[in-house]
Amino acid sequence: MQSQVERLDLIRRTLDERKTISTREIMQLCQVSFDTARRDVIKLTNTGQAIRIHGGLMKIKQGTVPDYNSRAHVLSPIKNKMAKMTAKYLTADKLIYLNASTTISQLCHYLTGLNATIMTNSIDNAGALMMDNLPNVILLGGYLNKENHYTSSLNSLKEIDQYEFDVAVIGTSSVNKNGVFVVNRTKTVILLAEEYKFKEDRSSPYKVMDCKQADVLITDNRLAPQYRKYFKKNIKIREVLAEESQN
Repeated sequence: MQSQVERLDLIRRTLDERKTISTREIMQLCQVSFDTARRDVIKLTNTGQAIRIHGGLMKIKQGTVPDYNSRAHVLSPIKNKMAKMTAKYLTADKLIYLNASTTISQLCHYLTGLNATIMTNSIDNAGALMMDNLPNVILLGGYLNKENHYTSSLNSLKEIDQYEFDVAVIGTSSVNKNGVFVVNRTKTVILLAEEYKFKEDRSSPYKVMDCKQADVLITDNRLAPQYRKYFKKNIKIREVLAEESQN
């Protein structure tokens, strides 16, 4: 019998070919019950990998990881749980760096009133952090990437290099053995990445850091051993759904 990971991969590949698939067709394709097929539909939509339509799923866009604009409109309970877990690592009187990520934009809502200083190049992060006088916000300037909602410039890279951050929180569209596709002087690096981002083969526009630079990984499902090898041995891995099942 196929695992959910194997079923989701099969459903994604079918969506690449057909653009849409019904829940009934998923039942036949994967040889599972309606309830199991429905759970797979919910998993793919909650993680922003497909759009839920009446009776099934519709493909978002080319690539297994949808673009920022598509993901930003997905209200994912999993992303919210990852954001809430991450917030516990961010405390007062710290200098924190946040990059552009749909999960991190949800994280910002948990930071309202935090007496800390946050630097970001994300338009969405800055907007979410405007709801209260605290935290203090340093918004990096430069060219506006309208597709992914962030700014970038050589000057902003030079500005980042002048700071030593207490914590950097990095969201990513892809994780593989070559790195996370920044911030060089950071005491603690927290990486946010759902399990499916380890499996996709899409290249990202830039590499943020080597995987072994991460101190904490917050993900949704239990990682397979081959992906754990990307990171240093003493990394702290927090798996939201696995920890929930233990409570």
